[in-house]
Amino acid sequence: MSNNLQSAWKLNVAIASACLQGFAISYYGYVVELAKEENDSYEAMCDISEHVSCSKAFMSSYGKGFGIIPETSPFYIPNSVYGLIFYALVAILGMFNKYSTSALVVTLGVCSNLGSIYLAYILYILRNVCVVCVSTYVTNAIILILAVKKHRKLFRDGTNKRKKKKNKSE
Repeated sequence: MSNNLQSAWKLNVAIASACLQGFAISYYGYVVELAKEENDSYEAMCDISEHVSCSKAFMSSYGKGFGIIPETSPFYIPNSVYGLIFYALVAILGMFNKYSTSALVVTLGVCSNLGSIYLAYILYILRNVCVVCVSTYVTNAIILILAVKKHRKLFRDGTNKRKKKKNKSE
């Protein structure tokens, strides 16, 4: 395996691993939210104290539709479902070593991090720390870093190929 292919493969595996982690965290969040909706006295492992509680965040008005999508919308779903979709999509797209697909993954990574900043601010407003939420924020940052690394690598590899082709034709 050439050095370029091996390097791209390592980044693909790292992105997929981070997505698997994010998917697992989001799935846990979804399970906790469903259990809490079914039984108000349910206490999740992530409910550590009054101000360190994932249930408090999930059950707030910001726990579905990011607090900005109207309740009447079909997109008014738990934020964790958006996470499940995001991580699955990025894991799939991250396997392609094409510049345009890589640009899409970087764009999705930027959007997820902007969402993380927004939701972190909401946690601050709620005076709450959500371990599950913060874990997804860290995972999103890791995905963005890896996606940018891969995108730069694909850009450099593509640029080098174009330069070599130009030099050969001269």
